[in-house]
Amino acid sequence: MKNFKYFTLYFIVFFGMSIIGQKFNLVIRGTPIGGYSWAEIWKNLPFIFIISAIFALYANYFMNEINKKQKANILKTNERVEAKEKYHSAANTHECRVCGCYSNTYPWGEDSKSPSYQICSCCGVQFGTEDLTLESIKECREEWISKGGEWFTKNEKPEGWDIKTQMKNIPDGFR
Repeated sequence: MKNFKYFTLYFIVFFGMSIIGQKFNLVIRGTPIGGYSWAEIWKNLPFIFIISAIFALYANYFMNEINKKQKANILKTNERVEAKEKYHSAANTHECRVCGCYSNTYPWGEDSKSPSYQICSCCGVQFGTEDLTLESIKECREEWISKGGEWFTKNEKPEGWDIKTQMKNIPDGFR
């Protein structure tokens, strides 16, 4: 019964529109000038009733589908927000959460919730797009390591750089 919550409303709207359209010649082509008489409308009432019910069923179905999609989108949005808060609410830090490279700015802002959308010069991750969840952080890290841990911006690579030493700088909770 929950799926037919607004069926009656839709039916009344379509039924009323049909009768008004026939009476005042607003909708139907071929109606006499000035519309149908009340007697003719009364005669057409079973047809109007059936057509209105069909339109109301379709309207009800499509509105239910739209509501389902909206609820699914809200749930997905809530999951993303929860994941972002869960994985990105650590104390502010200058280190990349993927590779541990030090940055002069806060990759996730001073509040640790506002990404800078800059690109890490070491692993090439874009803060706020590729490091939203712990899973995505680990995937980016594995991909970066599988490519040999090469620097994204090669001219910024410090002399004597060691990948194992740098990865010790990865903030707690992001390893």
